[in-house]
Amino acid sequence: MKHSHSFIIKAIVLTGLVVTGMSIAGCEAKFYDEEQYRKEIYIVSGVSNIFGQEYTFGEISEGWLSIYAGGTTPIDRDVTVELEHWPEVLRAYNRTTYGEAYASYAQELDARNYTIDNYSILLPASGSKPYVKFPIRVNVSTIGPDDVFYIPLRIKSVSDYMISPEKREVLFRIYLKNDYATTKRATYYTMDGTEQNFREADGEFTAAGDASLINATKLLVPTGEHSVRILPGTSYSVAPAVISQRGIVVTVHPDQLIDIPVLVEGVPTGQFVRHQKVTMTTWEVSSRSVEVGEVEGNPSYYDPETKCFTLNYRYKLPSETMWHFVHEQMRPLSITAN
Repeated sequence: MKHSHSFIIKAIVLTGLVVTGMSIAGCEAKFYDEEQYRKEIYIVSGVSNIFGQEYTFGEISEGWLSIYAGGTTPIDRDVTVELEHWPEVLRAYNRTTYGEAYASYAQELDARNYTIDNYSILLPASGSKPYVKFPIRVNVSTIGPDDVFYIPLRIKSVSDYMISPEKREVLFRIYLKNDYATTKRATYYTMDGTEQNFREADGEFTAAGDASLINATKLLVPTGEHSVRILPGTSYSVAPAVISQRGIVVTVHPDQLIDIPVLVEGVPTGQFVRHQKVTMTTWEVSSRSVEVGEVEGNPSYYDPETKCFTLNYRYKLPSETMWHFVHEQMRPLSITAN
């Protein structure tokens, strides 16, 4: 009887533990179930709540933020989402990222450069997708390619459900784009050509050695609707001081066509093709900047079909006594790699 009594007590205790365990498990399941199905309204973004869009030079183009409804099931009620200008998110990002390196701070895009018609937008319950696009129009004609600009925004309120605390704010970054390059990612071209040194006296140029073959991978940066910036010859750097001193602007003139002789193994065939004229100028004009000039009888041009630049130019740095005469052919790296 004593043994049986002990057994009954143990059985009761075990039963209680099982019931308690089931109760705890049930609560956890309910908690995670609620977490899984909880609907939150948020702005789609990446690391540091940054989301960027490319804007094309020469037009006031439209980009979008995506306002999303999270959760494993669609929302069953329409939601009015209101955004607001929120510069604090940019200030916090600069403090965290750059500390006291104020020269590196990202800038807020001037309100005169962008348009948001309505800060409120409807996220419909009947939509086929769990998000809605929030339009932002931007004019990038006065924006430089080396500056980092953001539009800081956040969700001010929602008419239903709840706002995601982690994805409430966004830094909307502005990237520049034209037909030749973009600032959203590095745009590289492969370059093959020749370079030869010349002495100048009274406006006359005399060769100071033989031409040498050159090749490089060149970075192109958009600077306008039909222009990009390069460094001359095989130069490569992303240092602002070097770019300021050696930068060259290559401008395509789509409405100015020039006749280019067709060569076969270097011999003129008597035939010509028409390509878009290209001119080249100094990026920043100062006493420390590179000098750039044309090569007489050898125009520069662009072929929009092959996306190839053919550049013939001469350049000289202030510290140099000789001119470098350069012939380059540049093709987008993504094309030559295929």
